[in-house]
Amino acid sequence: MSSLRRLRVALIFLAFLLPSLAVSVAARAADAYAVRGIDTDVTAAGVAAAKEQAIAEAERVGFRRLLERLTIPADHIRLPNADAIQYVRDVAIEHERSSSVRYIATLTVRYNATAVKKLLRDAGLKYAEPRPRPVVLLPLYKGQGPGKAVLWDDPNPWRAAWTALGTGALVPLAVPTGDTADLAALPLDKVMAADTESLSALGARYHTSDVLVATAGVNAAGTALDVSLTGPPGTLKPFEARTYPFGDGGLDATLRHAAADIAQGLDNSYKQQNLLSFDRAQTLAAMAPLSGLEDWLAVRERLGRVPQIRRWEIISLSREEAALMLHTVGETEQVRAALSAAGLNLEWTEGFWTLRTGGRK
Repeated sequence: MSSLRRLRVALIFLAFLLPSLAVSVAARAADAYAVRGIDTDVTAAGVAAAKEQAIAEAERVGFRRLLERLTIPADHIRLPNADAIQYVRDVAIEHERSSSVRYIATLTVRYNATAVKKLLRDAGLKYAEPRPRPVVLLPLYKGQGPGKAVLWDDPNPWRAAWTALGTGALVPLAVPTGDTADLAALPLDKVMAADTESLSALGARYHTSDVLVATAGVNAAGTALDVSLTGPPGTLKPFEARTYPFGDGGLDATLRHAAADIAQGLDNSYKQQNLLSFDRAQTLAAMAPLSGLEDWLAVRERLGRVPQIRRWEIISLSREEAALMLHTVGETEQVRAALSAAGLNLEWTEGFWTLRTGGRK
């Protein structure tokens, strides 16, 4: 065993002895460069060797999943064949059991984002950066028959499916807990009426304008789950409606499958629109009209949310305007769309670019 491998295995064993070092579920879920739920089952001469092999296997499997997550399917055949261990930050154990020669576990592997992105750039592959703001997901459940729809109340098996899933990969998902503030911002009758103002008010609590109502209900025949997705105009969603037939696992398994499919669909929809093309690098000079310090702080903060803006420089700054140099990647329309999603409008007027606050935040 190499010295690096021995050190890493020792650190992982130490994590079992010190629960306070464990990575929190919230921190794991928010990290787009973490791959969760990697199942391993290894038999070797002894449990220590089995664990070492299981960790190495999880690192390889997770690394492939991560590269596929960040890139489009057409490029998966071109993904670089790199040694996964060079890109691993840490490994966490979700579940484990073992015998004297066998090790079975579910692992989470987190990878070094900077190193992974450099690998993809060097390979000439486009990839998507994680979305900077979440989609608020409201799991509205309608059981079979005339019963009342359930959102904030328990039991809500549709909410349970989303809670078990986590908060998404490229597109962070926020599933509200239904606390007093949530109930005040969005009572059930407002959700049922698709009240845009109330949905937007809830989204503001999570610093996003994307609020997706995922309505799930058992069909009249009791054989499938019907799911529809609605939200304010412009909300990211992978489809309008879809039916998921029940499998051997029944309702609960179908709910979990539907939640995972929607989350993957959100990632795919976002990825298609936000691939970074490093062969499309350019520099844009833009004037940002200002009405004071608050405007300037808003421009600066929102620029930091846009992956297509690799860096920016201040040419001049006054109370009335800022002259900026934006260094971007991707097509101009892609850059404009990303800026708009962050609440900045980039417009070509009278021979130069202007950058104004407004639009979605």
